[in-house]
Amino acid sequence: MNTDGHRPRRGFGFSLQLSAFSILLGGCSLPQPQPDPTRFYVLSAPALSAAEPTAKGSSVYLRPIELANYLKAKPMIVRRGNNEIEFREYARWGEPLELGLGRVLREDLLARGAARTVLAAGLRPLNVDCDFELGVRVLACEGTADGGVNFRAVWELWAAGATPKMAAHGEFRSEGLKWDGRSEAALAEQLSKAVSDLSGEIAAGLANAGK
Repeated sequence: MNTDGHRPRRGFGFSLQLSAFSILLGGCSLPQPQPDPTRFYVLSAPALSAAEPTAKGSSVYLRPIELANYLKAKPMIVRRGNNEIEFREYARWGEPLELGLGRVLREDLLARGAARTVLAAGLRPLNVDCDFELGVRVLACEGTADGGVNFRAVWELWAAGATPKMAAHGEFRSEGLKWDGRSEAALAEQLSKAVSDLSGEIAAGLANAGK
């Protein structure tokens, strides 16, 4: 009680403090979690009518696919010129690209009847000899900013044996494939077609090597 006989008026000051505390709490509220915008894509082997094996029913060992170093990143790539590339951070491959390429090549070669068996790394039993060994190095695997598809690869087919010799080889470049420049799903589909076209070129090499 004050000397004048009145109680101190504390209610108004307390209300101001409470209001300031409430504002402080409101300003420090945690942001609401946002959904992850990342999407994942895989290559797929286009549906082909099953064919009878050619090349005298050859067996092929598919060596691990080699990639140009810049292709080993997880994001999908869009090229913006000879010396500029864009990594689409929210559009990623759902598996290592070299494994996806090898999987599609194997499935496509079998569907074409290019060989009796196609054994990939990890699928080849010990002490099993194949008629041919196939090596593939992918030099480009991306879309372009103007809606094109840039896929390039070199391949070599070796006749197995005590002294392996080159049976066929080629340098493949995709042609006539387009995407809309926005949908990474469309880009994955077009790159899948490019791999299938590469498979067709290799199948022709196998057919000639098996004659």
